Amino acid sequence: MNSELTPKQERIFQFIQEYVEENHLPPSLREIGKRFGLAVGTVQDQVEAIRRKGFLSKEGARARGLKLSWAAGQIPILGRVHAGPLHAAIENVEGHLPGGQHLSPRRHFALRVRGDSMIEAGILEGDMVIVRQQETAEEGDIVVAQVEDEATVKRFRRKDGRPFLEPANPNYSPIKDVPFQIVGVVVEVRRHYKGS
Repeated sequence: MNSELTPKQERIFQFIQEYVEENHLPPSLREIGKRFGLAVGTVQDQVEAIRRKGFLSKEGARARGLKLSWAAGQIPILGRVHAGPLHAAIENVEGHLPGGQHLSPRRHFALRVRGDSMIEAGILEGDMVIVRQQETAEEGDIVVAQVEDEATVKRFRRKDGRPFLEPANPNYSPIKDVPFQIVGVVVEVRRHYKGS
């Protein structure tokens, strides 16, 4: 899914996702048109554009033949981020995770955690952090930050107006006086237990 949806397409696509989750079948073009006050022909054009961008597929000429693409509603696992000493970030897509209603595959991604510098924040080695892409953060947010060509997960802090990155493990020192860029804010942590 390299192409971005327009705002109108995003609203239509979100409606289709929500409709499928609630009704276990896709809406008809007429139902989409009724929801947005659009003619069926306009809806057909918008749905076709969404399909071409890879978010939907269509089964033949069935009235309710729309299907969410395999990656629609799934967030990409982009690689690993270190919660410890900085290491080069891996940005290859390793797979996908179910996103749910509150996560968008265009605004969120997942990273697998390596290291133990965030253990007191409940983020352990092997966890998946779900990250909302944004370049700013509030005091105390747990962020993924880029320092040169390396990425790390830490708590965003300010002291005397100067930002720094703080670990949640007393065995590690804060990252201060080093330029960094916020890549996103951690919004969720997922963990798989051995044997599950």
